Amino acid sequence: MEWLVQSRGGEFLALSTARAGNAFGVPWWLEIVRAQAGLTILDCGGSPAIARQALDAGIGWAICRVNAPQLRTLEAYDDYRGRILTLRPPSSSRHNLREHPHDSL
Repeated sequence: MEWLVQSRGGEFLALSTARAGNAFGVPWWLEIVRAQAGLTILDCGGSPAIARQALDAGIGWAICRVNAPQLRTLEAYDDYRGRILTLRPPSSSRHNLREHPHDSL
């Protein structure tokens, strides 16, 4: 991943696939992103425990589909505040997903 960051001039943010934290775990993601962990978002599904593990390991943000009371509890910790996302951000603009301009999604 480091070559990607260098090729993009340092402007890079990696977003895991949906629920990758649940399926493969935090150590797997750390192995993929290595030194760039702080520039990544790991989707942890509905697991607050995996989200906490990810943030404690230095991953920049965690996606965690939790209810409002669970989110308030997580954000009570200063280290987690603003780093828990409840929805996946768009990973690319729609026009980048098309092979040809006339292709429909």
